[in-house]
Amino acid sequence: MRGKLHCMKEQTIPDTPGRRAAAYWFIDGLPEIVAGIGLVAVGGSLLWFHQIHPHSWPVSAAFLVIGLLSFFLVFDYDRAFSMFRKSHVTFPRTGYVRPPAEAPQRETVISLGLVGEPHAPDQNITQFRSLTVGVVFLGNIVAGVIAKPIGVPIAMSAVALLLYAVHRGSERPYHWASVLPLPAAGIAAMYLHMGQDDNAWVAVFIGGVWLLAQGAWRLLAYVRQHPKYEPVESLRP
Repeated sequence: MRGKLHCMKEQTIPDTPGRRAAAYWFIDGLPEIVAGIGLVAVGGSLLWFHQIHPHSWPVSAAFLVIGLLSFFLVFDYDRAFSMFRKSHVTFPRTGYVRPPAEAPQRETVISLGLVGEPHAPDQNITQFRSLTVGVVFLGNIVAGVIAKPIGVPIAMSAVALLLYAVHRGSERPYHWASVLPLPAAGIAAMYLHMGQDDNAWVAVFIGGVWLLAQGAWRLLAYVRQHPKYEPVESLRP
């Protein structure tokens, strides 16, 4: 597959057409930006909701609507939003490639190291939704079951470790330094008392901000490297 993957110099791109096509899906950071916005909306709205007392029915209904729309954004329409922006930003610059399919849930469990290889090395598939967004929501659970005020720092440290570990060799690996802001943000949240009153949604909010920042940084680097639309051959794995 021909393509300009220069934004990913620091990472090892799998040497098969299908895996390079899957990696190309994340070259511009747009999937991370869309997922990050959804997570910020979910975590932020519920974080704010827990600070409002009493919970009148209009307020409760408003936050319920915000939460549901955010979940739909993250889990149902993220691909559509990303494709729409890519058609205006990415594909005119560096060419079109068929979007990767989402890996089934069984392969996601396998990818956590329980059994063998997660999928054939030449498949154009991604596990971003389950192995990134899912890990962030796992931080919400961990922060909720651990005693305060250390719950959030421990949860975000676990999220950082998992994100680095499960994405090694994947279509979207993260450098070890890029996950360090997560535990740092968890410590800051502890000192700001953001996780008090058993409010573990701060972990989702932090994860969303981190994911949004990762995507924005990647998009900025991509646009700087490809400032003008360049006619290129379509990329087909």
